[in-house]
Amino acid sequence: MTPFLLFLALLGQVPSQPRAVRVTVRLQSVRPEKGGLLRVALHKEPGTGFPGPSPLANVTARPDGTESVVAFDAVPGVYAVAVHHDANANLKMDANFIGIPKEGYGMSNDPRPRFRAPLFAEARVVIVRDTTLTVRMAY
Repeated sequence: MTPFLLFLALLGQVPSQPRAVRVTVRLQSVRPEKGGLLRVALHKEPGTGFPGPSPLANVTARPDGTESVVAFDAVPGVYAVAVHHDANANLKMDANFIGIPKEGYGMSNDPRPRFRAPLFAEARVVIVRDTTLTVRMAY
């Protein structure tokens, strides 16, 4: 412990770590008959490649019905969730020749822009306490 933190501890003023919150993501309109994997990613910053390959945390699950639930532990802050139903389990979003996804996807706030991927700002959610987000899958 540094001398400054020791001094603060003696005064009872040591800054505490923020309490972790639970971010539960409820996926709706999942097509389990497609098989594969549901890849759910939690992004913290707009510059991390949202909705791409650099999430803060991710969870992979098998679809177990038309609704699936996954959860993350995080500190309060601003986040965005990106979901990919990787039907062939090749760990990438398959797209047609002009870039339109061939596999299911979803985002927090359910943005549906045309001709581009959703932006972090469109999917951002402020998390201050335990929260459940609902994401509708698009195929």
